[in-house]
Amino acid sequence: MKRRTILTAGSLAAAVSPGATQSMGTQQTYTVTTEQLGFESAGNHIYGEIKRPNTQGPAVAIMSHGFGGNHAQESHSHMQDLLAQHGVVVYSYDFAGGSGFEPGQSEGSMTDMSVMTEVQNLRDALTLVQGLDYVDANRTYLIGASQGGVVTTLVADENPTGVRGIALLYPALSLFDDAHERFPNREDITDTTDLMGLTVGRKYFEDIYDVNIYDHMSFGGEVLIFHGTADDIVPISYSQRASTTFAHADLTTLDGEGHGFTEPAQETVADGILSIIDE
Repeated sequence: MKRRTILTAGSLAAAVSPGATQSMGTQQTYTVTTEQLGFESAGNHIYGEIKRPNTQGPAVAIMSHGFGGNHAQESHSHMQDLLAQHGVVVYSYDFAGGSGFEPGQSEGSMTDMSVMTEVQNLRDALTLVQGLDYVDANRTYLIGASQGGVVTTLVADENPTGVRGIALLYPALSLFDDAHERFPNREDITDTTDLMGLTVGRKYFEDIYDVNIYDHMSFGGEVLIFHGTADDIVPISYSQRASTTFAHADLTTLDGEGHGFTEPAQETVADGILSIIDE
């Protein structure tokens, strides 16, 4: 996988003022329309929003948020706007029962939520988005933050048609080890558990207990991993290992960034994703 030159945050921000028609290198920018677009998944209605640039036959990216988050949280909303302004259709949604720190609009209870229920949500989101007549379904990209990065990894492992690349933002690949540290034996799993201040059910830990995430990195397309050096929730060593496990992976470490990205870091992420879409 070839290495890419990353623009500085300031140069990218200057190039993408809303509604601009100037270009960043060969990248033209577009005006963007945002629309609500939901779907049904495992008996729950899922709330989603789609950002549509005014261009023909665009690539499409599906954004999956982290544990307790939502489709529009600050740690990745700026990145979504940048991708859309540069001609990529961006679809983001709230996982069923997956919000809590941020308000969510999808149905479902957090005590029924797990990584695997979110995998099904992403599968259904992928089916929805690739069926739209205004996107190029063969140029589909998946983006996942934190737990959404785990979900993205598992869905990509299924090698869905048309998925060309994935981007993982501070992926929570440690959650499997965390589960075993919390519950050394499967029978120790309790009916409900406080996880980072939110209440999850037995299903959350049972569904992941026997999973080795590194056995699910068969995706052969391009993989971008972004991880902050100051992440105090997921050690960067997990992303370092992932970068050598995927066939074609590139790890970008972001100095001083934590578990959740600032706008300058999101600009670096957007630039990296745009570069693989252009290849």
